[in-house]
Amino acid sequence: MVKHILFDFDGTLVDSRALLVKLYNEMAAQYQFRMIRDQDLALLRSLTISERVNRLGVPVLQIPKLVVAGRQMYQDNIRTLHIVPGMKEVIAHISALGIRSSILSSNSEGNIRTFLKNNRMDGAFKEIISAKHLFGKHHSIRKVMKQWGTPPSRMIYVGDELRDIEACQKLGVPIIAVTWGYDSPRLLLSGKPDYLVNSPSDLVKTLLALT
Repeated sequence: MVKHILFDFDGTLVDSRALLVKLYNEMAAQYQFRMIRDQDLALLRSLTISERVNRLGVPVLQIPKLVVAGRQMYQDNIRTLHIVPGMKEVIAHISALGIRSSILSSNSEGNIRTFLKNNRMDGAFKEIISAKHLFGKHHSIRKVMKQWGTPPSRMIYVGDELRDIEACQKLGVPIIAVTWGYDSPRLLLSGKPDYLVNSPSDLVKTLLALT
C-alpha cells in the first residue's frame, strides 16, 4: 500500500508549457538556436530530451547555463501560470485522507513555493524537493527514500515525462504517467510506466486504489 506520493511540478501540476516555449525562444534569439514554432510542438512532444536538443541545435555543454537563466526568467513570469484544471481538487482529496504528498521537481524550490503561495496551496505538500540535475532525478528520489526510510513499494511518483519513468525504474519506484504534460502519450508508453492516466479524475481514482 502506498503511503507517500511524489508529484512532479511542471507539466503535471502546473500548465507551464506555453511559458517555457516563450522563454526558450527568447534565449534562442539571443544565442542563435532554432526557434520553436507552433507547428513544431506536436513533434517535439514525441521526442526524448536529447532528440529535442539535437533538433533545436542546442549545444549540450550550454544546457546547465541555460537552465539557470531559464529558472530566473521563469520566476519573473510566475504569476502568469495556473494549476492544471482538476489538480487542485486531486491534492485536496488525498490530503483530506491523510496521505502524505510532496513535490520533487527539476524546477527551483523558490519558484515552486511562490507558485503554491500565489494559488493558495501553501500547506498542500509536506516537502518541496528540487532535483539539482536535469537528468538526475533518481539521485533525488533515492535520497528521499533513504531520508524517510521508505521502501519503493510504499511510494509512487506522478510525472509527465519519459525521464521521470526512467528515473523511477532505476529504483523500482512505481510511477503514474500523466498525458497532459510535456511528453506525448506514445513517448510515455515507450517507457512502460506502471500506470498511464488521461485526466486528473483518472489520476485520483488510480491513487485511491493504491493507498
